[in-house]
Amino acid sequence: MLVAPRRFGKTSIMRKIERDLENKGQSCVFLEVENVNSPGGEFITDLVTALVECEGASVKARISSALGRAFALVQENIDEIETPPAFRAKLRSRLRAEFSDDWHEKAKKVDEIFAGLTGPVCIILDEFPVAIQNMEEDDARKFLQWFRRLRQVSPGVRFIVGGSVSIDHVVYHIGGTPPVINDFRRVTIGGFSEDVALSVVERIFREEGWEYSPDIGWAVLDCVGEPYIPPYFLMIVLSGLKEEVEISGGGVPSPALVERVYNRRILGSEGRHYFEHYSRRLQTTYSGQEAKAARAILSRVSLAESLPAGIAYEIFRQSTASESEDAFLALLAQLNHDFYVTSETPGELRFYSKMLRDWWRIYYAGTW
Repeated sequence: MLVAPRRFGKTSIMRKIERDLENKGQSCVFLEVENVNSPGGEFITDLVTALVECEGASVKARISSALGRAFALVQENIDEIETPPAFRAKLRSRLRAEFSDDWHEKAKKVDEIFAGLTGPVCIILDEFPVAIQNMEEDDARKFLQWFRRLRQVSPGVRFIVGGSVSIDHVVYHIGGTPPVINDFRRVTIGGFSEDVALSVVERIFREEGWEYSPDIGWAVLDCVGEPYIPPYFLMIVLSGLKEEVEISGGGVPSPALVERVYNRRILGSEGRHYFEHYSRRLQTTYSGQEAKAARAILSRVSLAESLPAGIAYEIFRQSTASESEDAFLALLAQLNHDFYVTSETPGELRFYSKMLRDWWRIYYAGTW
């Protein structure tokens, strides 16, 4: 399970794994499931269809045959359809018809097919927690239980999942239990080390024909702050710098120009869209009281280097009219899982990202 916010590079890592495995002649399925909202008619259908169509998969004929035996609507010979798009569309249509009712019972037949895969097969699922959020609660609970069982009965298959919202929060809110995901090994995608981040900045400068110096490299990194988040935050600064140089008709980028670009282009009104999804996500993935308290806490944290947890608790109480310390700690854990805040110093909260903190202070600090 790859864990990181949006634009940290999870999808790029997944795509590289896919390419590397395919170059080695190994079977790999990549599915972006953010828009999936049903277990059988979409998730299982898309998964099985992609597996059958997986390029280089020596198991294609065997899976097709097993599907025909397991599902009445797939028994009709579909191998006669020669073009891959037509084959895929026909198979997907028939599987969706099969799973239109009683998907949970019929999914057991999929277990049998996966159990027969000798592998190695890699299945990569991007934005997996969002797909769970999209499902009806009862379906989501049953799906997570089934999906865990599928992983247990599929020794020849390895799963990689990723998402930019906390899977723990999703499981908690649908009434699920931690065991449905406790077999995943979590791999946190962090920022670049200083030397790697500086090498990226230097490389971009060389490609643009700009003169590079350590001073200007550090000026760029100072805008981002630790962790040096790859590659999105760095590229926001560098693309803003390029636009400024082009508009001014040339010139040599300098630390002073980097600071001006940061304050005017990135933190100014034209750059507001860069992080707006962090604000919107509070309304879409947190309950009403949670979102209100979270926004108030983040606004206060953005005004200081750090905020004592005791003060955050008082803000929580005022925002929710609740005295529950458990609910407060659960909210802090969620803000931590979603990469808004970090608690590297026990009892102290600070923004995970300096750039996000600066942005939040400008647009939201006065709204709580």
